Amino acid sequence: MPIKSSVYLNTVVITSLFLISACSSITMTDNLVVTSLTNNLDCSGTELYQELREPPTIHADKIISTQLSARSVNKCVNGRVIKLQSYIDTQAQTDNRPVGPAYILDVDAEQPGPVLRIRLSNQLGDSNKKYDCGHHSDDVALCTNLHTHGFHVSPKGSIDPSVVQSDFVFIAISPATQAVQYQFDIPNYHAPGTHWLHAHLHGSTAPQVKNGMAGALILKGELDRKLAADYSISGSKDKIMILTQMSTKTDSDGNPIPLCGGDIATSINGQCLPTITVNAGDIHRWRFIHAGISASIKLTVEGNSSQIQLHEFARDGITMNGTQIQPNIMLQPGYRSDVLLQFPPCNQYPCEYYLVDDQSAAAVSLMGKTEFYSKIAKIIVQANNNPAMQMPPTTLFTNPYPFICNPADFQNCSEKLAKEKVWFANIPNSNNGTDKTVNDGTYPDTPTKQLTLNDSNTWKLWVGDKQESDVSHPFHIHVNPFQLIDDKGFSYWKDTLLVSGSNNKGEANAITALSRYDNFDGEFVLHCHNLTHEDQGMMMKVIINQ
Repeated sequence: MPIKSSVYLNTVVITSLFLISACSSITMTDNLVVTSLTNNLDCSGTELYQELREPPTIHADKIISTQLSARSVNKCVNGRVIKLQSYIDTQAQTDNRPVGPAYILDVDAEQPGPVLRIRLSNQLGDSNKKYDCGHHSDDVALCTNLHTHGFHVSPKGSIDPSVVQSDFVFIAISPATQAVQYQFDIPNYHAPGTHWLHAHLHGSTAPQVKNGMAGALILKGELDRKLAADYSISGSKDKIMILTQMSTKTDSDGNPIPLCGGDIATSINGQCLPTITVNAGDIHRWRFIHAGISASIKLTVEGNSSQIQLHEFARDGITMNGTQIQPNIMLQPGYRSDVLLQFPPCNQYPCEYYLVDDQSAAAVSLMGKTEFYSKIAKIIVQANNNPAMQMPPTTLFTNPYPFICNPADFQNCSEKLAKEKVWFANIPNSNNGTDKTVNDGTYPDTPTKQLTLNDSNTWKLWVGDKQESDVSHPFHIHVNPFQLIDDKGFSYWKDTLLVSGSNNKGEANAITALSRYDNFDGEFVLHCHNLTHEDQGMMMKVIINQ
């Protein structure tokens, strides 16, 4: 199948990959291009208020077969050169920003499902050295693997690096390990949507994701084709936005120090406070991916003495029945949100809006304390001679999967299903710190959930009574999403959910979620998506048995 990119598969193209004038050397290791960078990286174009760029992208109809390396390289953050652990995909022409690639595939229920093949090479250290990739070892920061967050695919694989892996997160890939082949066979019934990939080796997940080892996974389908053909929402009006809080250091209280500087906590596609130029009357689709680990993000678009309403139609990559029109959207680490927004006319052009992370209350914030306002991007609205675009009707958007329980009978139906209980807690220890626990244990000494293929369960999720703070925990489970219902009776699917340290303290205040284990047996994990907590043991193994 043709690759919609400026380079083609199986062709090594050495370009101005990092916008540098020269490289000190170029070598080949395991058929991957390895570039030894000098400090002469040109960071022009990465300062504040530069036009937002898409992540480095490969788009294919049915098959992407590419090579991805994890490397410690120089990257540009707000005009400065900083060495970071990063993903490099030469076919996607990865550039000087600290952001992973975007892989885009098409799904058609009438055709075989698409395939994503990634040959992952770990070049974070010396290939001739022996490494201990144990959870608490000194070497684990240089070990890695790969997770497709949101994909409903097989979790099978092996700790043997010669075996082709699917979404198997138990393999440890050290710099001395041969390149590992991943193959994700995506079913043709998979809903189109916005997902992401990131490092997921227990013990090194948080620092690697904080460095920017995260990318986008986009499945396009019938909805995308309708939005493009009937409403002209495509191309530059369909934007991927990978939101990260990049950090390599923490302050005296243990809080990450943002690399963007000042009060700019969140970057988009590796850019600090970029500019997004739009035309009045146009409608855009923005695909938000919260790929950070250290903050909640309360998205709002404001300016010109008004707010722009956000028409949210998908959560965590799964389309909802209709749209939810709201002034702001709360994102926690791991969340995705697809929104439509229309830019109103201005009294005088150009006019300015800002995409901001608005102040959020402690009860719905990751750290259990009020998070304050900060700007994420400037939006410049220009005059437009064309008629205003038409907002798609809410009836265009429909849930792609049958619900486990009818929303009208959610409470009664959920009580009839077998229950699985999960409680997260930071439990004080004798070292004046806290143990990061699931069901009162720390991984790998946490109980394993044994479940059965094609069964459904009710999950009860809460913050344990032994936790003394109001810190919250985003619950994430791999492979299978879960059904939720809000207080207005609106039901939808997600794969990551904040369990509030104040609102959901104790079993009596547990959240109810419903899961069905379709299509794939095997073993995977559930965990807190504050990835620092996950690295410190807030994780549990799940096994789906046939």
